[in-house]
Amino acid sequence: MYKFYGWETADVRDDRGLTPRDYYDLLCSCWSAETCAPRMRSGWSPENRTLGQCSITAFLMQDIYGGRVYGVPLEDGSIHCFNDVDGCVFDLTSEQFGDVKLNYTGCPEQFREVHFTKEEKRLRYEELKKRLSAVLQRSVGESEICPCTMDHVNRYGEIYAAAFSGEPWNDPWKTEDAVIHVRELLESRQAYGLEYVLEGKVVGFLLGTSMLFHYGRTFEINDLAVDPAYQRRGIAGKLLERCLSDMRKAGMAGVHLITAGDGILPSFYQKYGFQKETEVMLMGMEL
Repeated sequence: MYKFYGWETADVRDDRGLTPRDYYDLLCSCWSAETCAPRMRSGWSPENRTLGQCSITAFLMQDIYGGRVYGVPLEDGSIHCFNDVDGCVFDLTSEQFGDVKLNYTGCPEQFREVHFTKEEKRLRYEELKKRLSAVLQRSVGESEICPCTMDHVNRYGEIYAAAFSGEPWNDPWKTEDAVIHVRELLESRQAYGLEYVLEGKVVGFLLGTSMLFHYGRTFEINDLAVDPAYQRRGIAGKLLERCLSDMRKAGMAGVHLITAGDGILPSFYQKYGFQKETEVMLMGMEL
């Protein structure tokens, strides 16, 4: 679970399909003492990595998503910057304040032309931008979405076991059991599957089956899993979007699935049009 302000609703996407949550993950390897405001640099640490990073981070997010940058007036007379993208408000660097709750309403708009009159701040912004660009190049790489194949069933099992042993499931799978589970689905006559290949390696997959109900043929997503080492990069979203597109072309009446927990998991599916149907988190959408 994320801790920055607005993480639950920070669902805007850039051209890569990445949300502010994805960029928070990427920036965690970019923020440093060098990109921290000089007056706060002595207090920076990997445990307090967002300290002194607010304005350069907010303007960098504005480069990506557009919108406006606003500033919360602080007691010491300084301004803490955050983003507002068409009503989606988020503050990637709010963790530096710990349990202190900032007031994000009625704040004055901030302009880079003013902030970057300070040469050191402009240089820190350029450095952070350069670091983020390098991380993105390493993270995205060459990718493609392909149909699932029985040749990769062992890899699907590895991904499934790794992905579903963590939060919120905490239901550890043995890889050999996950392989059996995936193999059974793939062998179904009504099976449909997609794999996400990044730089020649399968890093995620979606697998399901279609069923005929009285109101028409419906597709059920049984598995959507991404290797934990490649999560938070928009891969699950791209697999889901491709699946929904294919199901519309196939004339399916709808798509449904069972998810778990609360918060980010249902929210992930809801932003693609799914609606909660029961208390066990059965979710579905009409096509």
